[in-house]
Amino acid sequence: MPARLRRARPPGRSAARPADRRESPPGERVQKLLAAAGIGSRREVERWIREGRLKINGEVPELGTKLAPSDRITLDGRPVRLHAPLGREARVLLFHRSPGSALDLKAAASRAAEHLRSPRSGGRWLAIQPLPPVDGGLEILTDDGSWAHKISRGAHALTVDFVLRMRGALNEGLLEEFRAAAESDSEPMQILKADATYGAGLNHWLAVTVRATRSAQVRHWWAARGFIVSRLMRVRFGPIHLARELPRGHSRAMLAGERSALVHEVDAARAAQAAAVDTD
Repeated sequence: MPARLRRARPPGRSAARPADRRESPPGERVQKLLAAAGIGSRREVERWIREGRLKINGEVPELGTKLAPSDRITLDGRPVRLHAPLGREARVLLFHRSPGSALDLKAAASRAAEHLRSPRSGGRWLAIQPLPPVDGGLEILTDDGSWAHKISRGAHALTVDFVLRMRGALNEGLLEEFRAAAESDSEPMQILKADATYGAGLNHWLAVTVRATRSAQVRHWWAARGFIVSRLMRVRFGPIHLARELPRGHSRAMLAGERSALVHEVDAARAAQAAAVDTD
């Protein structure tokens, strides 16, 4: 039989054996990689791109551009170094913030690093569901944008405990009305529990358990009924409690067991909500 004819190759092009064909692995999208490094949230990175502030190799990228290991990233002309590469375990801190004091992420992270004798993170610290400046209590901080995004997406499904110090004429009728409240300022509320400790005179402490409800909604509900909320503290976020051993203005590393419990509860709560929607 005649030999098979081979297709002629253009001059200068060598044949590539299948074993020699090595495709470089696809890179991560710029929004995901910078968020994972704690540089900024995905939405912030997208805004920087639209404003022309973020550049890759001197050019403004498109949304969703994938990065290669050799790419040079700059923000406002300054180099961006990815101190928190993908795969590194996220740093997570528990911070006890005083009511009325702004959340200083850098200061909280630096104090924790000094106390724990751990290296300071070069990336940006993010807060999980941060409280308004007027309120205080438990804040959860991390330098991993992907971890922050995962927990924040499921935070609405977690139960949260607040304690309030109020001044006003409180009675059981108002408490029942609050427990049955379904919205505040046209926003949905879920009040699961509300117990009052009657103090001296018109001052009261109120312990509240909520889901998918912001501290500002609780504060506004009582303010609309003539109560002065002089203090509101978050003392529990899902399975994470604000311990008495953590003084105001101090932070500590979240324990591995606490981190696992938080991730598990977020996943379980989201799954339960999805199942409830499917059965409706």
